Amino acid sequence: MKRYEPDPHARHTIETVVRLTGTSRRKIVFYCRQGLVETSDDGRFDDESVRLLQRLETLRREHRMNWAAIRMIARLTREVEALRGELRFRR
Repeated sequence: MKRYEPDPHARHTIETVVRLTGTSRRKIVFYCRQGLVETSDDGRFDDESVRLLQRLETLRREHRMNWAAIRMIARLTREVEALRGELRFRR
């Protein structure tokens, strides 16, 4: 899988995300329905969502993790990011 270089202002359609991540449209929709990946109000993906999709697919493909493990890691990742944001705010 080729590494995606982020653009902080970019918003991507699902077709672009399929191309950038090498993940099928069906799997991207599944991740969204499971609440693991969020889109903007217009259904587009920001760069953080693209990076998250890459991480989730790496866990699934290369580490052969099941959906329960992937969901747990995604939840813990969101918690860590929230805590980092809170620490930055307090400094």
